[in-house]
Amino acid sequence: MSPYNRRWVILVVGVFFSLNTGCGQIEPEEEGTISQLNHDTFKAAIQPILDNRGCSQAGCHYRDKNDPNAGGPGGSFRIFECTGNSCTPDQLLANHDSAAGMANIANPASSKLLTKPLAEPAGGIQHLGGDLFLSTGDTDYMAILSWIQSPL
Repeated sequence: MSPYNRRWVILVVGVFFSLNTGCGQIEPEEEGTISQLNHDTFKAAIQPILDNRGCSQAGCHYRDKNDPNAGGPGGSFRIFECTGNSCTPDQLLANHDSAAGMANIANPASSKLLTKPLAEPAGGIQHLGGDLFLSTGDTDYMAILSWIQSPL
C-alpha cells in the first residue's frame, strides 16, 4: 500500500471511530426547565426557602429588581428577593427558571441547587455562601429534592 493510500485509510478509520464513539455514549444531564418543574410548588414552597436561607440577599444570588443583569456574586444562579409577596409574576417566573436551570431531572440528588449549599461532609460541593444544609435530612433540602423528583 502506498504512503498516500495509507494516510487515507488512517484518516477514514480515525474519522469513523471518532464519530462512532461520540454518538450516544454520554447522556447529557437533563436540566430542569419551566415546563418540567411545577411552578406552583416553586412559588409556594421553594421560593420561601431560598428567601429564608438568604440566597436572594445582596451578597449572594440576588438579582436587582431595577437592573435584572446586576446583582450579587452568586454565579449563574440569580434570583429576585420575594419576601412578603414583593415579586411580580414575571420575577417569580425568572426565579423558577433560574432554579430549574440548577436542577438535574435525571439525577435529582446531584442537582447544583442541592449540592452547592449542602455541607461537603454530607456530599456537597464547595459553596462560597457556606453550608445551608448540614445534611440530606434537612427539611428544606428534602423539599427541594421532592420538587425536582416530581417533574410535570
